[in-house]
Parts: sequence; structure tokens; C-alpha cells
Amino acid sequence: MAESSAFQGSCHCGAIKATLTSTKPATELQVRSCQCSFCTRHGAMSVTDPAGKVTLEIARQNLQRYQFATNSGTTLLCATCGTYAGMILEDNGKTWSVINVRGLAIPEFRERTPDPVVYDGETPEQRIARRKQRWTPTDVRFIG
Repeated sequence: MAESSAFQGSCHCGAIKATLTSTKPATELQVRSCQCSFCTRHGAMSVTDPAGKVTLEIARQNLQRYQFATNSGTTLLCATCGTYAGMILEDNGKTWSVINVRGLAIPEFRERTPDPVVYDGETPEQRIARRKQRWTPTDVRFIG
């Protein structure tokens, strides 16, 4: 990456921290609002940058993993404060993620209005292919 911007946030209690190193400024990244029942109940505002990188630092004992519907990704929830931090997709030793910039309180996205998106018609295979193409390559580091 030639020039990059770093956006940092954490869950309410600080057990899950995220850094998105992006190839674009925050104003050029699309903020999405998935319309599935899980994301709408959590008020999720999601961001990715396929050319960037996410680093997640997670206190192992505070992580609650959750899978629903197609089981095509793993939802990351803080077991202490209940924050929905994002989702990861793991395949062949690689990891991609989408982060919830509202749940992680990343200030650069606070005033943004998310674009509603609907993925209901996708098969699990289509969903995984889309995520590999559009989500951010991710490094997950467990602490403790």
C-alpha cells in the first residue's frame, strides 16, 4: 500500500480491538447496513477494504463466537460487554473480515449514513465468494 489510513476502535470494555489499515480515507469507504435480522437488531454499520488489512486483537476469554443461517462466517461478539464487533471468514489458512464501525466506536465513521444492503438471495457458495472478494484480509491475534 502506498499511502494508508489507520482507523482504530474497540468494543465497550476493550476486550476486542480492531485496526483497519485502509488504502482510502474514511470518506471514500462505503459504510453498509446489512438488512438481515442480526445486523438490524445490532444497528450494525459495516466497513471493508479488500486492498487494506484488519488486525483484530481479542482477549480469548472474552470472545463469544456465533454462527447463524448459512454458517458461512463467524460472528465476533464480546462475552463481557455484548458488542457485535464484526464477522470473519476463514478458508485455507486465510482470514477476511467485515468490521462493525458503530460497535467498535471508530470515530471517523460516526457521522456516516450507511447504505442498506440485502444478501438474502445468495447461496452459501455465492456468499463466501463475495466475502473473499469484498471483505478485508485479516490478522486475528488472541491475547491471554
